[in-house]
Amino acid sequence: MGKVFCAYARNNGAEAFLNFPASPYEMLDALEQLRMKDPGEAKFRIDEYYHFRSLGPFLGGENALLQLNALAQKLSEFDKYQETAFEGLLSMEIRGKENPLELPNLIDLAYSIDRCFVERAVLNDSQLGRLCVENGALPGVEDLPEHLFDLLNFERIGREHRQQEGGVFVERDDGHSGGYVERYYDLADVYKTLDLTLKEPDYAMLLKVSGHNGGKSISIKLPAAPEELDAALDSLEIYGLEETRWSCEDCRVPGLMGLVTRQYANGFLNRLAQKLADMSQEELIKYKALLEAHDCKDLSTARTLADQLPDYIFSPQFTDPASLAEEELTVILL
Repeated sequence: MGKVFCAYARNNGAEAFLNFPASPYEMLDALEQLRMKDPGEAKFRIDEYYHFRSLGPFLGGENALLQLNALAQKLSEFDKYQETAFEGLLSMEIRGKENPLELPNLIDLAYSIDRCFVERAVLNDSQLGRLCVENGALPGVEDLPEHLFDLLNFERIGREHRQQEGGVFVERDDGHSGGYVERYYDLADVYKTLDLTLKEPDYAMLLKVSGHNGGKSISIKLPAAPEELDAALDSLEIYGLEETRWSCEDCRVPGLMGLVTRQYANGFLNRLAQKLADMSQEELIKYKALLEAHDCKDLSTARTLADQLPDYIFSPQFTDPASLAEEELTVILL
């Protein structure tokens, strides 16, 4: 499914936009842009929904970064069947309730999709009633002649079954196939067991590598020893880089993620990852600013700029030309 929604946050004039679910380094980068260290203080507002617009009434205000990401991560894993299950559980959960659902409740719902029954071909009471009769849920009608079977009030049968079981219909739209959803177990109580601690990963770059024809894929953490890279590629039974497809799942400099393509050999990527891993936090901030200033569009340029980093001076206290000019005038007048 990919990204679920885009959100933004502001803090004392600084702002950051983030697509969710976000990788660990993407979240750390957003906190850096906001000049915040504690992820628990970061509050994001949804700017655009790519999926699950039905969540709008519950995510309309400020949302905690790590909770929002935990929800988006689970939602992004859904297939069409599971999307319908979630929408149905959401409808059932808000029915008759005055207090709006909060993020922990939504996370529990997302982890409860295996606790309900979904019939995507059933979109109304009449179809539900016919399904109930055909499945033997209405005793005494299994022996009816065919010409009498069609005279049954399927709509009434379906309505009574739905009301008795507490099921709901999910309308069909572009986001999911719709259907009838009925819960048969209590909701999962998962949120309080999740570890939402934001930790810096043990890699500088995380690659997903697979063959061109799909099939098995593996994750490779960089930098890595050459023998570790060779062993990882051997596990795919691939005999040359021309047979592989690369994508970057996470990077210490998130702006480089979209630049990783197969044209860069694993040795090049490994050396660049080592360069990123060796940077201090101050050097990393300086490097990100340098990439932005040069509007870097390829990894070769990114590697060159990394090598040239000592040649540049970075003054983060100057946020605009006016503040720089004021400082220069102060120096001259002294």
